[in-house]
Amino acid sequence: MPHDDDVLKAGAAGAARLTRRRLLARSLAGSLAAPIAAPLVSGPLAGCATEVARPQASASAGAPADATTPPRFRVAFGSCAKQSKPQPIWRAIGEARPDLFVFLGDNLYADARDEATLRQRYAEFMAVEPLQAFRRSTPHLAIWDDHDFGDDDEGADYPLKQLSQQLFCDAWGEPVDSPRRRADGIYTSQVFEAFGRRIQVILPDLRFNRTMLTADPSLKSSYAAMVLRAKLSGQPMTGWYVPDPRPEATILGEAQWQWLEAQLRVPADVRLIGSSVQFAADGSGWECWANFPRERARLIELIRATGAEGVVFLSGDMHYAELSSVEVDGGYPLWDATSSGLTEVWDIPTPNRNRRSAVMAEVNFGVVDIEPVTEGEDDLRLRLALCDVNGKAKVTKDLLLSDLRRPAKEKTA
Repeated sequence: MPHDDDVLKAGAAGAARLTRRRLLARSLAGSLAAPIAAPLVSGPLAGCATEVARPQASASAGAPADATTPPRFRVAFGSCAKQSKPQPIWRAIGEARPDLFVFLGDNLYADARDEATLRQRYAEFMAVEPLQAFRRSTPHLAIWDDHDFGDDDEGADYPLKQLSQQLFCDAWGEPVDSPRRRADGIYTSQVFEAFGRRIQVILPDLRFNRTMLTADPSLKSSYAAMVLRAKLSGQPMTGWYVPDPRPEATILGEAQWQWLEAQLRVPADVRLIGSSVQFAADGSGWECWANFPRERARLIELIRATGAEGVVFLSGDMHYAELSSVEVDGGYPLWDATSSGLTEVWDIPTPNRNRRSAVMAEVNFGVVDIEPVTEGEDDLRLRLALCDVNGKAKVTKDLLLSDLRRPAKEKTA
């Protein structure tokens, strides 16, 4: 992110041409690391089809599992890592010893309008050794957001999306016959089995088919003034995107909706839905599911109609971390843990009517620990933690699987 006086010097006219994302990054010293020298992790984690993986469930961070420590399945997650910046956070994430890491998008910043630039940015990404070393050592899944899909806030109209799909699949080690190379998007899912329970990770693609966002031009004018006003007042800075209520406005596209319904019917105890933009946030004016109210309502209804329980959203994009939740009539609360960014930080408050925690405006990553409550009991505990660059948890929340189930009266209605 530029210094405030740098923004002011740009002037209102120049700043109005800038997007929020292009004013986000703070300058950090450093350069790209050497190219990787070993193959990337690939195999059963890839592909659109659901498979079951049975990793060794870990015990506690920094200590090997043994017969005396309680079982736990740890999923770490994060987003927004600019390839031109140092990435020391991978050390702390590695020391947390996740059983799985979920890359939630903006895993690199391409911001490309031509093929040469898009290819170059992916080459730079592959040369960030701390990140690539982490990938070689840790099972992981990835989805994209706008900047690694192509450019700021882009969707279905992005002209290079087929090339982007190819480059994504190449960089993330997708086999040549992977469905992610052929589908209308790179959505995927995976089921993991630990201590006799099934944990599903669902990664929808929120870019390939998404309708163009609807903006209010009056909110986007004089960006520098917006930043200054928010800085001086300490009041939330609302973005310029407004809800699009049209029936034809979509995030996923119909084929992906059918796929998602099938995934929500797959037997699972816990379902982590990785959303590259916030699901539960409301009123921010920035990118989020609330910009497509029919799509968000459709997903809530699909969760209810399929009887899917244990759903928690993991999201990125915002360049800060927080917890949000949305209440569901006749259902259970849908929690959304946002972790962003691995290098990027936005320190101006933004509105969110569904915010349930403090905002963590610093480099961060997220962790979900899934563990039995008591041996022999059916319940599970989901411990959500948003952690700083040293691995210290700054925001936490415990959820019980029993609280992420439809009320009994609704099941029998």
